[in-house]
Amino acid sequence: MPQKKEKVWREIFKLFLPAKGSFALIIVISLLHTGASLIEPLIYREAINDIAGLFVQQAKDKTREELGATDPEPITSFVQKRLFSDSDSVDSKTDGDIDSDQELAAEKIPHSSGYVAGRTSEEALDTLLWAVAILFATGSVGFVLRWIGDNMNVRLSCGVEQKFIQKTFAHVMGMPLQFFAKRSSAGLSKQINQQDQVFGIVNGLSQQILPEVISLVGIIAIMFTQNVILTAIAFSIIPFYLMLAVRSANKLEIGLARYYEEWENISARIQDALAGIKTVKLAGAEEREVEKLRQQTVEAYGNYVNRTVLADKYIFLQSLLTRISTAAVLAYGGYLALQRQLTPGDVVMFVAYLDRLYTPIDSLSSLWVQLQQHTVSLSRAFKLSDEKIEPKKGEPLQVVSGKVEFRDVHFSYTSGHKTLSGISFKAQPGEVTAIVGPSGAGKTTTVDLLMKLYTPEAGQIFIDDQDIGLVQASSLRSQIGMVAADGAIFRGTLMDNIRYKRPQASEDEVKVAAISAGMTNTLERLPDGLNSMVGEGGLGLSVGERQRIQIARILVSRPRILILDEATANLDYATEAEVKNTILEIRKEHTVIVIAHRYSMVKEADHVVVLSGGHIIEQGKPDELIAANGWFANFVHHQLDEK
Repeated sequence: MPQKKEKVWREIFKLFLPAKGSFALIIVISLLHTGASLIEPLIYREAINDIAGLFVQQAKDKTREELGATDPEPITSFVQKRLFSDSDSVDSKTDGDIDSDQELAAEKIPHSSGYVAGRTSEEALDTLLWAVAILFATGSVGFVLRWIGDNMNVRLSCGVEQKFIQKTFAHVMGMPLQFFAKRSSAGLSKQINQQDQVFGIVNGLSQQILPEVISLVGIIAIMFTQNVILTAIAFSIIPFYLMLAVRSANKLEIGLARYYEEWENISARIQDALAGIKTVKLAGAEEREVEKLRQQTVEAYGNYVNRTVLADKYIFLQSLLTRISTAAVLAYGGYLALQRQLTPGDVVMFVAYLDRLYTPIDSLSSLWVQLQQHTVSLSRAFKLSDEKIEPKKGEPLQVVSGKVEFRDVHFSYTSGHKTLSGISFKAQPGEVTAIVGPSGAGKTTTVDLLMKLYTPEAGQIFIDDQDIGLVQASSLRSQIGMVAADGAIFRGTLMDNIRYKRPQASEDEVKVAAISAGMTNTLERLPDGLNSMVGEGGLGLSVGERQRIQIARILVSRPRILILDEATANLDYATEAEVKNTILEIRKEHTVIVIAHRYSMVKEADHVVVLSGGHIIEQGKPDELIAANGWFANFVHHQLDEK
């Protein structure tokens, strides 16, 4: 087995370790259920042979009546030479063993291979009733065991699935931001949610593999003890059957990884179109999106159909072999019965076991194919676990005043292309520090580094003289509030969205934050106020309203350091003025960093940092930079001239 598969199976077995006791108990219950079902054909044989014995006895009585014989011994010998016996067995069984019908009734002679002993109506009925009772009891016990096993298996599967999905999701949540840059959220979601795959493996390992193997071994052992030749005929097709099963499994394994990737791409296409439904409609791209999905689904379903046709082909060939084997056993078993070498019950028993012989083989071969599919799908989820998560080591950040300092920071998204080079500046508590510059200058990258979304290649970033490279990312982010232009609005109520960063915030605190963010008109417009439901991505709200929700979210979280990255870009000037007044109140006790393209948002800043091409080209107080007649002065004059 390739190393890749070995690793996947090691990971799968790790899933079961916490529940190994329940897993073992389910296997034991499944084995008991299997054992109960194995004795049923033996009961069939006894019941049918006793019924056949009734006909033997009736034929014997009729023959005696026809011959008018008074001596029972010659009549018995004559009948049993005619029915279900050869001459040797009759000689051995009638000489001194069957003296009269009274002795037969007094001592019930057992049936043997090639010999059906006579039975009275009472004896046959008695056997039939016992057979029905035993079959009902074994069937009931088997049903109860199966029911218990299934219920336990469902609980075990759900527990394993739940822990697996939670663990994988938690791992993905801990990955650095660059991991998500080129990945579809829908594709990742499908990789994480492996519900059907985990259940298939749990069920296969706990209720199928070992019970089916035990069933197969038990049937083989019983059949060999009854008739070696008939068993050999039944087994003659097994090598060919197994060859087909192995070939089928190998063929169906080819392209499985690509097959699952196709369906992940379909999920991504659907989610992207639905998430951007307004853009799709504004562009009149509904039919284009449908056509793109059609092309992807044609390929995916074509692959699915081809795989199904191939699987059906092998199933047909395997079924054909089993039918040939069954016909051969029936033919030869019937011949042996006619030659008085098998009883009718023996033939029925063999046919019953023969049907059960191929059932576990079918199940095991199908299970092998299914397990391959499940493991290939799970391997894609396990790949996520191989990705490195953000390091959680470090000391908690202790924010006292909130002073931020960049010291000669360098950063690149890709090798050979510097995004930031030698960035050094300070953001003092109680002040507003503005970062301005042309698009692509590195403004958002700068604050992303402060949030530890990325790690500098060189240089250091400090908060209250603590190197953030040495502190816990979660501790740092809990004390910094950032409003980004592309921040997310989640499906739920307005209140839930506003207190997303601080879930324990009271309703009054949420309302104050919402009003401070300029949401008064929004709350009045919506029928349920803060309890109004918001669609996915903020559907149903204006762009400005979505921006205000994010601002309110940060205000209610009471951050020691506040970052506004184009936070008012989608707001009108009146609302912007309200937000600015709130910021001016916040800055009295906190550090505020503002990234903006509007002069109106930075003209009251205490310190301005101008970035261009990843370098700081100037920094200082707004008035000083205007007087210097550099980039910032041109920025200010250009916007004032536009007014």
